[in-house]
Amino acid sequence: MVFTPLLFLLVTDTIPLRPAAHPLAFDGHADSAEYGAAAAIIERPTGNVPVWLRRDGDFVYLAAYIRDSTFYWGDDFVISLDIRGDGTPAPGHDDFQWYFRRVADSSVIYRGDAGKWRAPQDDPDWRLGAAREGGGWEVRVTGDRAGWSIEMRLDPAFFTDGGARAPRLAFRVFDNEPMGWFPWPRPAGIRQPTDVERRPELWAVVAR
Repeated sequence: MVFTPLLFLLVTDTIPLRPAAHPLAFDGHADSAEYGAAAAIIERPTGNVPVWLRRDGDFVYLAAYIRDSTFYWGDDFVISLDIRGDGTPAPGHDDFQWYFRRVADSSVIYRGDAGKWRAPQDDPDWRLGAAREGGGWEVRVTGDRAGWSIEMRLDPAFFTDGGARAPRLAFRVFDNEPMGWFPWPRPAGIRQPTDVERRPELWAVVAR
């Protein structure tokens, strides 16, 4: 069989959603001692970023540890989730994006609408502020001189609304020094690292 470049581009990664080996502490701190083996690895020249995805009790936990000794408020960890798993070419109403920053008050939450990402009330200046939760999700962020970590706790409905069709996930890290954008998955042929978060068809299928 001969694959065209377009078909090769759309070959999809998977990410496992597995039960936690023991109860998880929702405190913003994430490491392999608590979560075990990473479900995905974001590759960076300054150190890879492990991402964990686990079920524990009534919640799904998504966590990451980002080694980064050069503090910048706008360093970010972006989570993109297609709850219906339809993998469209551009964001739709079933697609969500959490744009969490190292200074969590500056985080932005988006939802897909007619092929674009839109903030709450369609307000480009909207920021999370002191809130650490929304509809069916909560977040905790901690950090020190060595880096920062993030834990997100979600209602399982985010991962079951698609029925038999599995949801899709993608991640992206921005590091101000050295400046760079690092996505996962990273399919061949993308022009810019940020292209992945704009195209649900490129996101990894969650293996439930």
